[in-house]
Amino acid sequence: MRAISLLRSRMTALANQIRPTIAGGIERMAVVLQWEKIEEYQDSMEQFFLMDKLSLRRDDLVDQVNSNLANVRGHMVLTAHKRARLIEKALLRPEKRYFSFTPYDKGKNFKWLRQGLSAFLSIGGFIVSSGRSWYANYQSKALFTAIESFELFMKKSGLEKEVSQTVNSHLAVDLKLLSSIQSELWKNRYLPNQPQPPSLRRNGGKQSWIEAKRYMSYATAAYGQAMIHAANVEARGNFEFEHVGKIPAAAVAKHICLKEEDIHLLDVDYNGDAKHLRHFVAIDHENKKVVLSIRGTFSPQEIVVDICAFTTDFCGGEAHSEMASMSERVWENAGPIIVKLLDEHPGYEFIVTGHSLGAGTACLLTVLVQSKKLVSAPTRCFAYASPPVFRPIDAVPDINSITNFVHNNDMVPFLSIFSVRNLLSQLRSIQSFAYSTMSYQSRFRMLMGWEKLTPAIMKHHNEWKPFEVALTGAPELQVPAARTIWLQEKREGFYDWECFTPEEMLQNYSYVRVHPEMLTDHFAPSYEFAFEHLWLEDVED
Repeated sequence: MRAISLLRSRMTALANQIRPTIAGGIERMAVVLQWEKIEEYQDSMEQFFLMDKLSLRRDDLVDQVNSNLANVRGHMVLTAHKRARLIEKALLRPEKRYFSFTPYDKGKNFKWLRQGLSAFLSIGGFIVSSGRSWYANYQSKALFTAIESFELFMKKSGLEKEVSQTVNSHLAVDLKLLSSIQSELWKNRYLPNQPQPPSLRRNGGKQSWIEAKRYMSYATAAYGQAMIHAANVEARGNFEFEHVGKIPAAAVAKHICLKEEDIHLLDVDYNGDAKHLRHFVAIDHENKKVVLSIRGTFSPQEIVVDICAFTTDFCGGEAHSEMASMSERVWENAGPIIVKLLDEHPGYEFIVTGHSLGAGTACLLTVLVQSKKLVSAPTRCFAYASPPVFRPIDAVPDINSITNFVHNNDMVPFLSIFSVRNLLSQLRSIQSFAYSTMSYQSRFRMLMGWEKLTPAIMKHHNEWKPFEVALTGAPELQVPAARTIWLQEKREGFYDWECFTPEEMLQNYSYVRVHPEMLTDHFAPSYEFAFEHLWLEDVED
């Protein structure tokens, strides 16, 4: 027995001596095997793309190898299945063709920190803009006029009564329940046995996406320096301190990649009349474009302008009265310069762009220019988060020239008097059911997400009927765009897209979706983030 015990102790000591050697050998073998796989992957990718365009850096792959080795250390065996999973987790699948503006930028890295700082800068810019506009309008007594207009609109539209019936101490619970119901319905919007919309994967080629990304930066630049910094932080993780304090022209030119002398009109100051939207005109000689960018909502007074409007006759149809007026006022200010630049540069194209309120105004200005033939050059519009502003679609001279983009859970593209009335009606319907048939404990558990929605509440919501008749002067409007492209976050930090016709949007998405990110997803920096991290499948040049 003593001999057996002595033999066992010596074998144990020997095993302890050779174990590090075996582990190190297996680790080095993992490096060789994984590096061979990476080189094989690079060779296969070079057959599809030029490596400089893909920007797939070898250093990134080395970093991933080191990261994977940290997972391998301590394991005596690295199976082929484990190795394949590690590689698939880090790299794109070579059998699929992907296109990305910044594939080397991991979209989820420090995402919440970037979003937080971006929101701080955006809100800070909004507060400064609001303060200056408030002071300017207070001095001119225009502030009191805006308040009176809002009160008159609420009474005349009937929204004051509906809001008073809906807003109470139970509103938070009602919003949460409605959000949960809509999320559940959202999961089943495309059933396996039903065909998807025919335009789901329609695209205009790689060049159209490059243009869409470019003109989103124009739309952001119209907000001024604060929003530009916010977009750089969130979309690119880049904050250049040396640009703080520079004049707006330098910041705008830097963001849209032009020279300062290429900006021929710069009206992006914070103060002034709320009904005169800020905008700028620039000429892009490289791409042969004259671009008009219109700023969106950036003060409480402009929010009032967004809300307080019925429809008015406009270019053979009906339009949001305030935005129609704004489009005419912007053209009065910028039109002569635009016509002059297009006359001096034959063959250049006229591009109109904007975000939010600026997007709705850009759509109507495009309709105005085309209807009255104010320019002879081809005209196109890139709208980002445009609310419904026009009807009927058939009255648009060239609807194919207008494209609207929606980001994730942004609620603004679906806001109108008609949709808000339906939203308030849904909340009242849920409130009456929840507080008459459900216990307090059940409501609380659903509110916290601890309990699934009951079939009874889902059935009750499905039986709810929207308004069939719109208010006089407030019909159901649409975005006058041939395509609404919906950018949706499929994986954390990376986006895919869907494309819908006006009929598909009106039929399936004419309601307001309540979501925790329905406001933050509306910010211009969030749109820039989506374009920076957009992956497109089977994109043709």
